[in-house]
Amino acid sequence: MKFKHAFFAILFVLACHAVLLLTQGYYHLNQIDVPMHIMGGFAMGILGLAIHHQISSKHHKKTSPWWYCFLFVVGFAMLIGVAWEFYEFIMDQTVHAWFDLPLAQPSLANTMKDLLDDWIGAVVAFWVFRKKI
Repeated sequence: MKFKHAFFAILFVLACHAVLLLTQGYYHLNQIDVPMHIMGGFAMGILGLAIHHQISSKHHKKTSPWWYCFLFVVGFAMLIGVAWEFYEFIMDQTVHAWFDLPLAQPSLANTMKDLLDDWIGAVVAFWVFRKKI
């Protein structure tokens, strides 16, 4: 997996996010948050695969077991997913409160669902691209 593919995937997700923010799509399309988190987890999974490939090809003489790569990729994507949830929380406490906008994180259940969606995207990315590592 190459970093170029990961960055194109990330740019695609961020472009979709920007369009949804500008058009208020998150507020008009109730469940658009689900595919966005799955796509974000998928993009971060691809980036995790690229990082793992770069590190393992430079520093390891033999290949790592599949489960090690799986844990690295999914763990990396989940770390980014948690950071994104912090971003949503901070935005809810500042910008959304200042301008009386709907909350991005209305409940703990929403946060847990978002993290599950991130996990699903990362697992799919690993299984789709695992042969390319």
